[in-house]
Amino acid sequence: MKIDADVFSIQELEKYYFVVPDYQREYVWEADKHIYQFLVDIDEEFEANSHDQQSYFIGSIIVVKKDSKYDVIDGQQRLTTIVISLCAMRNILEDLQKKGQLTDMSSSILDIIKGWLFKFDLKTKSTLSRLELQYDESNGYLETIIQKKTYEGEITNSIQKMQKAYNRIFKHLQDYLNQGVERFEEYTQYFLTNVNVVVIESDNLGSALKIFETINQRGAGLNAMDLVKNLMFSKANADDFETIKTKWKQITNDLQACDEGDKPLRFLRYFMIARYHNGIIREDDLYSWIISKEGKDKLQYETKPLNLVNEMAIAAKRYSHLVQATNSDSSNIGINKYPNVVKIGYINKQRSRQHLMLLMALDLNCNDDVVNYLAQQIESFLFFSNTLKIQTNSYERRFTDWAIKLRGKRNIEEVVNLVDEAVIPFLRGYLSDFKNSFLQIRHYDYNPQYRERYILGCLNTELCKQAGLTPLSQDNIQKLQIEHILPQTLINLDASDEFGEEERDKYTFMLGNTTLLESQINQAINNCNDLSTDWFGMKQAEYIHSNFVLTKLLNDQYAIGKNTGLNRLKNKLNCQFDEWTKTSIEQRQQMLMELAFDHWQLNGKRLDEYDRASTVNNI
Repeated sequence: MKIDADVFSIQELEKYYFVVPDYQREYVWEADKHIYQFLVDIDEEFEANSHDQQSYFIGSIIVVKKDSKYDVIDGQQRLTTIVISLCAMRNILEDLQKKGQLTDMSSSILDIIKGWLFKFDLKTKSTLSRLELQYDESNGYLETIIQKKTYEGEITNSIQKMQKAYNRIFKHLQDYLNQGVERFEEYTQYFLTNVNVVVIESDNLGSALKIFETINQRGAGLNAMDLVKNLMFSKANADDFETIKTKWKQITNDLQACDEGDKPLRFLRYFMIARYHNGIIREDDLYSWIISKEGKDKLQYETKPLNLVNEMAIAAKRYSHLVQATNSDSSNIGINKYPNVVKIGYINKQRSRQHLMLLMALDLNCNDDVVNYLAQQIESFLFFSNTLKIQTNSYERRFTDWAIKLRGKRNIEEVVNLVDEAVIPFLRGYLSDFKNSFLQIRHYDYNPQYRERYILGCLNTELCKQAGLTPLSQDNIQKLQIEHILPQTLINLDASDEFGEEERDKYTFMLGNTTLLESQINQAINNCNDLSTDWFGMKQAEYIHSNFVLTKLLNDQYAIGKNTGLNRLKNKLNCQFDEWTKTSIEQRQQMLMELAFDHWQLNGKRLDEYDRASTVNNI
């Protein structure tokens, strides 16, 4: 393996013509982050009016010679930014030239920059730009900047970032020009002659990628997803490059479709935990594991890199749909494919992702009903664990164990077996703790409010199902307001001895003292807080007008016919409230717990209907 490494000033890079191959990552530097830092770092080294300027090392570029040009394996973001900077400098200098303000020094600098950016090749009768971007997202845009042509094509994300980078750099240069032409000359001269780059030349792609991998392992910068992509190229046949490029683009597009294009490591982490790695692994440790002996043996990318890329592409599609569903993103198809995953987003917060390691473990070609069945079991598990206040990092460890058992499973029967063998025994060990927790729980323990509404909505849905009534949709439930039956703010407290100060703090926020209510009705009962009046009776008169059945049932007069499903259910649940006392709140909390057991079942049965499990290790 032959390697040459030399330090060059930016001006001295004119000995190279660079090409960023089509399999490389597009331009992603952000103007307010990466470009800002790029400019600040140079500013900190540049000293105006100094005759002894310090050189500034801006980073490295790894290249492989291909014909008369050099393929860029690493450093394309930095190199593209350098080219954009020189284009901005040239444009400012040409504006000065038009105004007759160009000094002899500025004129020389302009000639150097123009010769650096491109030249006309008499042999081929074509213009050779210093940097050529071959990936699709570039769409020839950089070429138009270099040659000062008008761009009329599609504005891709990459092009938009180049435009913003140019504008940021141009403004920065204008600030120097505003200090005087000589200051601007001084800065451009410094940029060309004192900003240095290490160019590492390798004699073949495999060696170049190995250098790239080693540099980035030591903290020079790219994330594990970029390293994996380049690792796949280094192991693949050249004939497969186009396929890998296409598949990787699909992965990128799918992550962008679920708003996680800037979080590729999250996908990579859950992919590995779900399908290959046994146990928790941090994002920072992903690449080290992938290139370890265990990682190589499990992933088999050294002999079958295309197989792993294909699997990742299929998994990214599922991941994208699962995230869309978790986020309740109605503009995408994930919400329709996986309605039970939408429920997980409500029960466990919409930014939660731990459930993905279980859902991603299933066979990637299994039917959607298998994914939805598992999601239903996960929702039930999360309801119980959230009520028990089990910490996320604790059950995440449990999930990694279950993910191993779910790998490759493709039918509901196999999921049922896993739930029977692992999930139910684990939760059954906490049954008495759950009952104690639920009977004491405050509604705000289920924060944020969309989760509070979701849980009350699910209890209402279960009640409607048992009574043969049509429940409200989740969209309508989320429009309702959380109502404290015993108001938070009371007047004439002395008129009742039912709720002392300490008891009032306790009972006001209990789940049994809350319901959901339309905003108009809530406004109508806003002043029903005087304990010297029949405040509860006045509220009951309005509650009956609600479309939320759990709220209607707070009025004893609410009934449908005789011996109907609703009336039988009222008797079964002991749902009779002619006054509102501490006992009423405790009674209603017990009623809600019964509905919770009915709603969040596991494999079609209430948790308290299973025989008590043998000794279960605590989380």
